[in-house]
Amino acid sequence: MAVIGRGGTLTAGLLRALVPGPVVELTPCQAALYEGRCRAVVVENFDPPPGRTLSGCAAARWALSRRSEVTVVGLDDPEGRRLAGAMPGAVYAYSDGRPQADLTAKNVRVRGERLEFEAFTTGGELARVRVPAGERPRLYDHLAALAGALALGVPLPEAARRLSG
Repeated sequence: MAVIGRGGTLTAGLLRALVPGPVVELTPCQAALYEGRCRAVVVENFDPPPGRTLSGCAAARWALSRRSEVTVVGLDDPEGRRLAGAMPGAVYAYSDGRPQADLTAKNVRVRGERLEFEAFTTGGELARVRVPAGERPRLYDHLAALAGALALGVPLPEAARRLSG
C-alpha cells in the first residue's frame, strides 16, 4: 500500500496497524517516479491546485492508480470527487456524510480527549470508532486509514477495533 503525502503522516502510521504488509510513504514527486506496484493507493491530503490543474498529490495518485488494484479517494473535496469520477480502475471512496461513499462517518463528535464517530459502509455495516483526539482531531486521517484497510479486505469490525485499540 502507498500513502502519498508529506511523509511521517498520521494516515500511514494508522494503516501500519490496520493492514498486513508494508505501507510505503511517498511525496508526490516520489510517487510519480515510483516503479513498484501497490495493492492500494491512498492520498491523505489534497493540496489546492494552482488554477484548473491537478494538485501534486492528485497527479501522483493518478500515476500510481495504473499500478494498483484500488485507489482510495475522499469525496469531501472537489478534487477528490473529480478524481473518483475519472479514475480508470477501482475506487474506494470515503466521506464525512456523503451517502455515495463506500465508507461514511456519521455522528462525529469530540468528547473530552476522544474523537468519536460511527463508520458506515454501503453494505450496511456499522462500527463505532473512538480514538484519541490529539491536539486537533484528525477525522480524515482516520477515515482514510479505515477506507484503505477496507479496500484491502479487512473487515470493518476488525479495522475499527484495531483503530480504536
